[in-house]
Amino acid sequence: MEAVGEFAPNQALRLGRISDAPFEPAAPKRTLRAVPPAELTVGRPKPLAFDGGGSRGLARCLALLEAISSTAVADAAGMRFPEAADFAARVEDISRAAEYLQVVAAGAVDRSRREAISAAVRAGAGRGAAVGWTTGWGNETAVHGPIGWAAGTEAQPADAGSDAAEGIPAATPKTNDPDPADDGCRNTTGFLRMRLRIGAGEARRRLALAEAVLPRAGITGHPQEPERPELAAAVASGSVGSRSATIITLALDRVRHHATEDTTARMEHALTRTAAEHDTDFVTRIARQWTEAIDQDGSEPSEEELRHRQGVFIRKPRRGLQHVEFFATPDQYEPLLTVMNTATNPRTQPEAAEGNDGTISGEGGLDRRTRPQQLLDGLVSAAKTALATGSLPAAGGLRPQVMVTIDYRDLLDTLEQGTPGRGTGSFTFTGPVTAATVRKIACDADIIPVLLGGQGRVLDIGRTTRIFPPHIRKALTARDQGCAFPGCTIPAPWCEAHHTTYWSHGGTTSTDNGTLLCSHHHHLIHKEQWHIQVKTGIPWFIPPPHIDPHQQPRRNSYFRC
Repeated sequence: MEAVGEFAPNQALRLGRISDAPFEPAAPKRTLRAVPPAELTVGRPKPLAFDGGGSRGLARCLALLEAISSTAVADAAGMRFPEAADFAARVEDISRAAEYLQVVAAGAVDRSRREAISAAVRAGAGRGAAVGWTTGWGNETAVHGPIGWAAGTEAQPADAGSDAAEGIPAATPKTNDPDPADDGCRNTTGFLRMRLRIGAGEARRRLALAEAVLPRAGITGHPQEPERPELAAAVASGSVGSRSATIITLALDRVRHHATEDTTARMEHALTRTAAEHDTDFVTRIARQWTEAIDQDGSEPSEEELRHRQGVFIRKPRRGLQHVEFFATPDQYEPLLTVMNTATNPRTQPEAAEGNDGTISGEGGLDRRTRPQQLLDGLVSAAKTALATGSLPAAGGLRPQVMVTIDYRDLLDTLEQGTPGRGTGSFTFTGPVTAATVRKIACDADIIPVLLGGQGRVLDIGRTTRIFPPHIRKALTARDQGCAFPGCTIPAPWCEAHHTTYWSHGGTTSTDNGTLLCSHHHHLIHKEQWHIQVKTGIPWFIPPPHIDPHQQPRRNSYFRC
């Protein structure tokens, strides 16, 4: 524990025993075995052409790794244990170097993307027009006003059809120059998800680590040292992996408001030395000890810290139960507790209801619910009451309501055979739900009958109007279940209805010519870089060439696989 400091029994942190010498990464001790030149390998795809020296170097490295990988399985099969262990260590060294390059690449993408978008905005302002989107009426361009609608037009509510600015699409896109803002992503995290096929959490982790360990641009434009210079040197050398570096940066951020600059520097030094010699699990434990030692009494949190930590967090379901965590300030918690306690008052009686075992509980019966169950029932009852009153804000022309969809064949099988069907339904927000749950809520709810065809196609249910009426909105909600743009996870109540073929171009207001889009992707589609094709009632999106040179159609598989 020499490298991590010493903790006295009273948890007071002794920093004096930690070496003051800056961390110096050890020189690499291993080299890769010789491999044949890239041009001598066969059966390998031709490397992509890159611009810039760094990219060309990566292409050569990739060629070498591909050559090694082509014989790795056969080589590993004949290794003895010491050789296999040494091989694994060398591969891990390569992995750490690649992890650092991932962080550098994420930082470069974030910087260059923001610069390109800013340049596009300035160029648009220099031409006397803001960055806008094609309305479809001739060649006009709608300039985004402060609330997202075209400047100079009357503001429209979200339930007014959300297609008020549509018209005849131009014969060609509004501009032939690829705009980074047209990549369909709200931020760099979304772009990394789409381009690199990594999760949002991993993308955010790389971007956050880039902020901490890469040089920063100063006010004058000259680079400054990283926020965590010692950790940055260790990560760049491959002595510390990016996962351990993330653990360290998170721990340093937690004590930011409680530690002096000198203490933070010593903590960074100690944890960096620890990470260079130990695994991530050990680094996590030591980082937690540092955090607890610095903030032993849990000092009064600031308003900024409270705002940062509060919220409702949707966790992974556990054994059939949805898992939700609340972190609320006292003034937020009091109304919640007041509502929940309506079900725990011993002077009130629960309404008669059928229990899970088929018995009837109610007046004169014993309430066998636990207090946590009572609190949950109180909160759910309050939500149901709010939905029933119809006083909540409308979403897309529809009052908030619980909607569940189920395939008509599953529904017919259940009704005709009288046995539980094997199919599932789907809630708008929760997602898949068993047929038994659908039958249960059908006994005590307003049923919205929306029947789906074999490929998820909504059957014809209504008349044609220019503005999407509520019954068409319901059909689109049942089919798309949210924003139909590939990779988007915005649920249906927060989306706008869009005419795939503009109304003024002869498009009808129907399920086949409509699709749900969030506000961001609705504006993106009107820039006419992306195009929509409807196949068997399902919208497919064709990306612009600068996103996908092959322009392969894509669809949203988040809500429906």
